[in-house]
Amino acid sequence: MEVFAEKRVRGDQVWHHAYLMPSYGFSMLYTTMANPERIGNTVRLIPYLYLPFTRGTRSSFGMRIGWGLGYVSNAYDRLENNKQIAIGSRVNTAIHIMPQYRYNAGRWLVTGGIGIDHWSNASYQLPNLGLNYLNASLGVGYTLAEAPAPVADVPIVEEPAAIREYSVVGAFGINETGRPLNGKHSVFSLSGQVQWRVSTKSRVSVGADLFNKGSLVDQYPELRGNDRLSLTQAGIHGGYALGFGRGELFFQMGAYVYSPMPDDAPFYHRTGMRFRSGKHMVWNFSLKSHYANADHFEIGLGYRWD
Repeated sequence: MEVFAEKRVRGDQVWHHAYLMPSYGFSMLYTTMANPERIGNTVRLIPYLYLPFTRGTRSSFGMRIGWGLGYVSNAYDRLENNKQIAIGSRVNTAIHIMPQYRYNAGRWLVTGGIGIDHWSNASYQLPNLGLNYLNASLGVGYTLAEAPAPVADVPIVEEPAAIREYSVVGAFGINETGRPLNGKHSVFSLSGQVQWRVSTKSRVSVGADLFNKGSLVDQYPELRGNDRLSLTQAGIHGGYALGFGRGELFFQMGAYVYSPMPDDAPFYHRTGMRFRSGKHMVWNFSLKSHYANADHFEIGLGYRWD
């Protein structure tokens, strides 16, 4: 069962029109998983965006994407629930993606889509294979108030291509590796990149990263006793981002060029959000992973300049 509420943007910014007047909202989902004795019930609470690919007079087709909080009633416990090896914490992050068709009939809205929801704690507490919920949905909504007409006279002009922005972001995270109850370790990262805005929506980037990860000592006991600086990894990355005014959703793929010991994979990935405030400040929240294996969250703050 899902309950959602949303509102369409006003149309007073260029990116509103570039995305065909999207909507933003909040959703709550409740479901029982396939193994109720070991996993139990799950809940997810997410803010989301609905981004139309096409929009007609009455109908639209687009993507609903969101990132928020998830709850799992029966997490791993080494004494009472040790065969539940999917997830080790009750409170987690939740990610939602759904291609969705919508039809408006007066104030009524009919929706249909196929979606996937993912619960994960980003290796904050093992085990962390994650939970995936694939679903087909049919929904109905009712408009409480007519949406105001889009703001007129907004110039729909493509922003100049290849506008450069430089940024340096420092971030912090916590993770656990090896096996459950090994202990949690801090992770520090420093990332620098140059980004080019190639259209109103799209941005591409290249950059370099430093990771200082204490959990390497659990993967490689021979590193124990070394100073913390010796647990530093270096990598390079390329990225793509969808821009929403001052905010963006980004994806990066990188490769380690140095590590004191091999990590879970030679490549790493980042998915996350950034928001620019003031003239130079940038806020960062992201998930670093090795393919589908989460490594850690990154919560950070950075400096940007043109």
